[in-house]
Amino acid sequence: MAEHTSNKFSTSLQRFESILTENEMAEMTALQEQPLPIGIRLNSLTSNPETAIFDLAARYGWQVQPIPFYEHGWTIQSAAQSPGTTIEHRMGRYYIQDGASMVPVSLFEFKNPQPLILDMAASPGGKTTHLIDRTQDQGFILANDSSKSRIPALRSVLTTWGGINQAITQFPGESFGEWFPETFDAILLDAPCSMENLRPTPNHPLRETTTDERTRLQNRQIQLLISGLQSLKVDGQLVYATCSLAPEEDEAVINAVLTAYPHAFRIEDVSSKFTFSANGLGQFEDEIFHPELQHSLRLWPHRTGMSGFFCALVTKQISIPGTKTLPPNRDFAKTGLTLISPEQQNTLAAQLADDYGIDLNTILQQFNLDVLQRNDMLFFIPLAYLKHFASLPYEFIGLLLGKWLDNRLQPSHEFVSRFGQMFTNGRIVINESEVPQWIAGRDIRHPDTRLNPQGQYLMVSDAVGRNLGMGKLLSKRLRNLLPRKSI
Repeated sequence: MAEHTSNKFSTSLQRFESILTENEMAEMTALQEQPLPIGIRLNSLTSNPETAIFDLAARYGWQVQPIPFYEHGWTIQSAAQSPGTTIEHRMGRYYIQDGASMVPVSLFEFKNPQPLILDMAASPGGKTTHLIDRTQDQGFILANDSSKSRIPALRSVLTTWGGINQAITQFPGESFGEWFPETFDAILLDAPCSMENLRPTPNHPLRETTTDERTRLQNRQIQLLISGLQSLKVDGQLVYATCSLAPEEDEAVINAVLTAYPHAFRIEDVSSKFTFSANGLGQFEDEIFHPELQHSLRLWPHRTGMSGFFCALVTKQISIPGTKTLPPNRDFAKTGLTLISPEQQNTLAAQLADDYGIDLNTILQQFNLDVLQRNDMLFFIPLAYLKHFASLPYEFIGLLLGKWLDNRLQPSHEFVSRFGQMFTNGRIVINESEVPQWIAGRDIRHPDTRLNPQGQYLMVSDAVGRNLGMGKLLSKRLRNLLPRKSI
């Protein structure tokens, strides 16, 4: 099996003999014997990344190194406990992500503090959570994926991360240019690709690709890029990225669009941000590329120690012609969501202030939200969606606040996970000896607390203040309300 994998790699690498030196080819080959370092990106919405990484490293025996181009990114060189098995990971305090995958979103230069963003091929959602973090959840993100089977993973990742200002949609990305011309401030096109990244992992083993496959992918990538540029505002930014180093899917795609629409956009030179990257290609085989393609980035594994990746930051300069068509339409009333009454909002605000010490109106203003209700469920809904996309069907939107029963809120796990660190009331601290059983999903019998059990919903924490989710305090136990999928 190892010999077969080695032969496939040698075949893939031969395509790059005209690009890489003999030494580089040897370095790339030797790299295949080394495991890919684990990368994590910290969630700045729910913790302080400057201190959180050192707390995590001490708690779980990690040896960490900073990722130089993104302040909240780290590689774990060794770990006594795997980063995929911690309560912090299950609570969305960090996302496991190869450093190369952090590059695309790091390129954006957001000028509008509340940008409209389209993530054209968003699932599984890692880069979407990066967009949420970069904008501090104050922009609005339309997180789209054309594959219905990939929507549940996207929803799970965004819910765990705690983002509010997003809606998940399931449409062909090629249609957005016609549906929403010059609408978005920023667009991420992490294009579907062959994954020919020359650094296989257990989740993405090496696979052979054919000329026909690369051509089919290229044709779709070109259409997606044109659509993205059409839906981008003039002076807006688009990042085109693939986890493939195949020039047919990278420089050739952008070159084709530049040829079709001269002067429509420029490729920004971002090489000064990186010490380990290589410029894009000037040509490959018989095809010569536009000189600006050398401003794009090629992340070769032997130079970065990460997966192979390609990305380019482009700025739209002039409009791109296209045919305007109407997007899918759904009367918002059919969602069943209705705005809560002023009296209900006042009651809700008073309860949140009394029970948890947080100010509902401050949250609504800071993140540009309204509270809407469907049956007995309350949701934070982004006002940007209601303003710009209210008739566009979505798969999921906003954040579940909780259930409204008997004129009181039963908060959701998502709400406590996202805002629990802000609670000045409504917290219960469990003993260190009880933490493992809590993380395992078991109730705490006869919790040591001075609180009077009244069936109240509380944020559970340990002695160092970690948010361990929500519990319900009953007369003889603290009921564990961690979601089953998170246990």
